[in-house]
Amino acid sequence: MARILGLDLGSYSLKAVLLETNLRGSALRKWVEVPRLEGDKAQTLASALTALNAGALHADQVIVSVPGLHFATHTFALPFTDPKRIDATLPFEVEGQLPFDISEAVFDYQVASADEKSSQLLVGVVKKAELETLLAALKEAKLEPRIVTHPGLAYQNLIAALPSKMLPETANAPIAFLDIGHERTTLAIGRPNGNIEFTRTIAGGGLSLSKALAAEFKVSLAEATDWKNKHAALGREVVGPDAERAAQAMLRALHPILRELRPTLKAYTARSRLSLEHILLCGGTATMPGIAEQLERDLNIPVFKLDLPPDVDDAIPREACAPAAQAYSLALRGQASGAKAPRFNLRRGEFAFKGDLDFVREKLPQLGIFAAVLFVLLIVSGVVRNGVLERREKQLDAVLCETTQRVLGKCVKDYGVALNMLKGKESPAAGLPKRSAVNLLAEATSRISPDLKVVLDRIVIDLDRISIRGEAPSSKEIDDLTTALKKFKCFTEIKVGKIEKSKDGNKINFGLDVQVQCPDAVAQAGS
Repeated sequence: MARILGLDLGSYSLKAVLLETNLRGSALRKWVEVPRLEGDKAQTLASALTALNAGALHADQVIVSVPGLHFATHTFALPFTDPKRIDATLPFEVEGQLPFDISEAVFDYQVASADEKSSQLLVGVVKKAELETLLAALKEAKLEPRIVTHPGLAYQNLIAALPSKMLPETANAPIAFLDIGHERTTLAIGRPNGNIEFTRTIAGGGLSLSKALAAEFKVSLAEATDWKNKHAALGREVVGPDAERAAQAMLRALHPILRELRPTLKAYTARSRLSLEHILLCGGTATMPGIAEQLERDLNIPVFKLDLPPDVDDAIPREACAPAAQAYSLALRGQASGAKAPRFNLRRGEFAFKGDLDFVREKLPQLGIFAAVLFVLLIVSGVVRNGVLERREKQLDAVLCETTQRVLGKCVKDYGVALNMLKGKESPAAGLPKRSAVNLLAEATSRISPDLKVVLDRIVIDLDRISIRGEAPSSKEIDDLTTALKKFKCFTEIKVGKIEKSKDGNKINFGLDVQVQCPDAVAQAGS
């Protein structure tokens, strides 16, 4: 049984989903959201992680996506699909896109699509210093991640878990996720049976709306955020003059995001030659009443608020499904393996996850105790086994003594000596014949092939002589029979007796006289 923690490091709040997996499947055990306070981002992250850890979210592995806006995504088309050639070529391609030295960057890629001759790659790049700071904070909170992935690629594993009502009606049509967070908006587009093919991160989100409200009503950002969370709405959900005024301010704040989304969606449609049937809206801002309908009018594409599978209802309330989408997708990423698992993971090279080794170090005292207990058990097992074998040996000696006393007239406990005495000339066993008529008959008949067309009328067997009378079509069959019998070492000499034609003249009657004299080894084997 493994416990997987998907951790969404949002700039407004941390969202965590604890998934428990076993051989029969998986179950969602816990959903936690911890708000981040205002102030320095590093300090607010550390405080939120401490509060999150207080919720007893012990996990065997943690999966996070890169937070913030400092994560760059690039798309590359390469004229080959060999992974080794991709690994060798990609650093040069990435270096040409960076405004800083590639030695300061950490990057990884995911194959978006490929054919026989080319591959389309999604590459994510972050500065080493930022990744080091993030990993240090998570390690300090005892939540060191095994996987650090791309926020857009995380939705790949969610596609397979979506309820049927969230899937497009057209088979293999693309699925789009629009995650409107606090500081950033992430667009990810993929296929039901494939990978995420396109992803982009756009600056702007719920924070932009709060700032617009604060400027419109001349209030503090904290007051504007609180009012937005409780009362803000868009479209037909707007009621009252203040709400209408707030809606207009928020629409102006949404305009830069929409300005980037429209050409982005058109570019994807033109390149893939596929139309989006609808967009699934998620993230914290997705809970605002009327925002899905507003985006649908602005983008001219149906927009639905994301709904998670029914089996999460016990842990995640329906109204929290959209904010929990990223954390839930990350938890699913932890249980994915093989072709279903996205390749992308920034924990490579110098940042490779070493938690397994640290875990072994922590468990060394217990392993030492287990080894000592096992050693003691092995000693006890050896003592017991030796005792059992000793008792068994005494029982066998008693049986051998009783047998030799009855046959030889004296007790012999050494098996080798007893066997030699039983075989000796003076022993009672010496008078037993080393072969029997049954043995000789079996040896003779086993050498007569079914293809040999002879009919045996009479076989007389003595221990030193066998007399055979029969009928054969020709003398050739008699020769073949003689040759076959000579293959047995005990049949030392075979004489052919009188041969004469049968009464009807079609066959010949024959007789064979076989002398029997066996070497000791052959006789014992046959007896």
